[in-house]
This record gives sequence, C-alpha cells and structure tokens, in this order.
Amino acid sequence: MFTKADFDIFKTDMTLEARMDAIKNIIDPKFEAFAQQVLPILNEDGQTWTAHVAKHLRRTVYPPDNTWVAFAPNKRGYKMMPHFELGIWEDNVYLWLAVLENMKPNAELVQRLVDLTPDYAALPDHFVLSADHMVNVVQPLAQVPALIERYGQVKKSEVIVGLRIADVDADETMPAQLLTALRELIPLYEKLRS
Repeated sequence: MFTKADFDIFKTDMTLEARMDAIKNIIDPKFEAFAQQVLPILNEDGQTWTAHVAKHLRRTVYPPDNTWVAFAPNKRGYKMMPHFELGIWEDNVYLWLAVLENMKPNAELVQRLVDLTPDYAALPDHFVLSADHMVNVVQPLAQVPALIERYGQVKKSEVIVGLRIADVDADETMPAQLLTALRELIPLYEKLRS
C-alpha cells in the first residue's frame, strides 16, 4: 500500500506543482484502490457511500502537508456529516471517524457525542483522538470526555478518533490493519448517524 517513498513526498521540499503531481500520480491511485475494498463494507449499511479524494483546489502557493480520501454516504460532500477518512502525513497513515466543525451548530449531535462517551472510551487502546483534522497531533483515548466537551463549547473544534500507523511501521499488513480499524469504528458511526 504505502511505502517509504510515499511518506518522502511530504518530507521533501517541493513546489506546489511538484507535490500535487506526486499526490495525483502516486498517492491518489492508492486511495482509489483502497476505496474498492472500503466501499463494499460501508455499503452494507444500506446507504450508498462515495469516496471523495482530496483535490486541494484552493491551494495556490503552499504545497499540502497531507492528503486524504474521505468516505461518506453523500455524493456532494462529506464535511457536513460524520464520515471516515484515510490520509497520509509525512510520518503516518491514519484512518479516522471524523465529526468536523462544519456540522455545527447541532445541539442534538453534541448530546449524541456526550451519550457516546463510553463507546469512544471502549475503543481499542491503540486508537487515538484528534481535535483538528488539519494538524498532525493526537491525544490518548482517555481525553475523549474533554474533547467532546470542547466540541460543544468551542466553534473551531472537532471530534476525531481512529488508528494511526507510523511510517516506520508501514508494511504489508497495513491494509488489513486499516480495514480492521474501519470495522471497529462502524458501530460508533451507526450510533452517531441515528
């Protein structure tokens, strides 16, 4: 799936054009191939899921630090609903279940997140949290109550949970690890969307 050379795309100084070319020709085909494994699993819930490969269209100067493909049951977009996201930074690959700031204000969603705090906490210990999908920083699962409380109070906040695989741990088992993580996150997604 992802190799050392793929991570190097984000470690090496490149122009916007060079990085976008590498993303388009090297990373995006890997996202599309993985989507062929993910979409049948997600479609089992009766919805028609779509893979949204990031295009970085608003970029005009600075090359992106990461890129991703998002999976949502909506052809028009994904940020306005809970969704799954597979992405790559210079030092890790991640698979998230994301509730982004774009879903606010939504008091019902905030209450659902509060009610699901034990479900988040019960996820496997190797899962981590993130408060911002555009920052390569994670927190331990133990921080989920504080993260959910912050989501209800702070406009620019998110509740993101999932698996990160460090570049040094990337090997042939990565696709299986990511699919296992997806299956572990689906029950939480189902409760979030209901």
